[in-house]
Amino acid sequence: MTTAIHPEKILHDLSELWDRLDQDQAGSGGVLRACAMTLVVTARDDLDAENIRRTIGVLMHEHPSRAVVLKAQDDSAVETPPLDAHVFAECWKPFGSSQQICAEGIEIQADSTNLEEAARLLVPLKVPDLPVVLWFRGQQVFQLRAFDALFPVADKIIFDSATVPHASSALSFLRSLRARGFRVADLHWTRLTGWREILAHLCDDEALPPTSITEARLSYGGSAPSTCALYFAAWIARALPGARVSLVPEAGEEAAEPGLRLVTLINPTCELSMRKVDSAIEVNGCGRHYRSLLPPADEESLMREELKILGPDVVYDRVLG
Repeated sequence: MTTAIHPEKILHDLSELWDRLDQDQAGSGGVLRACAMTLVVTARDDLDAENIRRTIGVLMHEHPSRAVVLKAQDDSAVETPPLDAHVFAECWKPFGSSQQICAEGIEIQADSTNLEEAARLLVPLKVPDLPVVLWFRGQQVFQLRAFDALFPVADKIIFDSATVPHASSALSFLRSLRARGFRVADLHWTRLTGWREILAHLCDDEALPPTSITEARLSYGGSAPSTCALYFAAWIARALPGARVSLVPEAGEEAAEPGLRLVTLINPTCELSMRKVDSAIEVNGCGRHYRSLLPPADEESLMREELKILGPDVVYDRVLG
């Protein structure tokens, strides 16, 4: 049995929250209210919600939003948690400024039995005339169809397929959503930005002319290719149409670690390898030998990059197929 939540009560609580912030900061420069979107993020439990709020607090510096943290509690709990909500604010002071910048937030507690009701609640709570971004964390959304009720609320839906056990099924799911008209993104694709930049630079400086490459061999860790390995194979196939692309399991001590491990590019005169070593890519062959650091791959950094693209991501859409 769920407890009804009235959107007008939540909006009233937000108004009171801003009044308190204005009063508290009246003598020190005041408060500037900032909002560029509605950002809805799913959380597993109270601890996860607390971590998400810290991440949101950092993201808001560049992407101020009305944040909605949706705690989708585990149904195995002895007692089904009621639908409940409360408001909060994330504030910061730009360097050298006495004025605080604040963004508002709403935390909603739900479970799979009342996610449809939570989705209806989000409609009046989103900021009018601004985009709505829905960020699903973890693999739960790929397995539970209860989350489907949230999809129509969003202008963009961000997933993370890093931990899914069946990569091909996850990609089929994302394709099906896009076919239904939803704009989707995957942080596991975003993690490949550094790989793609390094390969693009190699081609630009003619270390390996794109038209000369006849074979691209991708080695992956784990028992099967992850979504990032499948993404990169599809991207290379489009970027290097003259190359035969293959996916092979990694050998050696690092074979157990899932993900893209090594890319080998071959032309008639030389062979070049790009191997992941810690947080860098080691490039060897065709007269090149160096290491290039990969960009940070934590959630904050990945989301910063993804939130810059609220319109269509043409490259990702082509790779997803």
